[in-house]
Amino acid sequence: MGLIQLPTFQMRTDEQIVPLTLSHVYNIKLGPHEEEYARHIPHYRDYVWDYSVLGWSWTAIGRGKVIAIFGVRDIWPGLVEAWFIPGEGLDRHARSTLIGARALLREVMSDTDIRRMQIFVKVDNTRALRFAKALHFEVECILRKFGPEGADYYAMARFE
Repeated sequence: MGLIQLPTFQMRTDEQIVPLTLSHVYNIKLGPHEEEYARHIPHYRDYVWDYSVLGWSWTAIGRGKVIAIFGVRDIWPGLVEAWFIPGEGLDRHARSTLIGARALLREVMSDTDIRRMQIFVKVDNTRALRFAKALHFEVECILRKFGPEGADYYAMARFE
């Protein structure tokens, strides 16, 4: 991953996006889809942290609480994979978090040689699908029995 300064994004007075820390990974209150992943991936929060340090990663904070963690990591030159873990309270801050995440992903793509950014979204997670589309990801195909729980996922990508 290139050496760029991780930006901080200020939203409303009680909201901000800051670089991810280990305490954020352990303080986010997971939703039902994320709880399901945690049941299928041993040491889920350690896995998330290990995955996050391989790239750029942020935390959305609303009213002093971790409401989402997200980032991108290199797969190979020109290709990165985005990830997003929503937490409890994101619904109250979804618009601001979306605007901030969109700006940060655009900045990462414009400041680097990334040709493709991809993300995988569980087919039955309509909220995550809407959020990914709002981040300018487009559905490319369905990956059958792809997830850790054996579920189908959309492969999605965006290009700059």
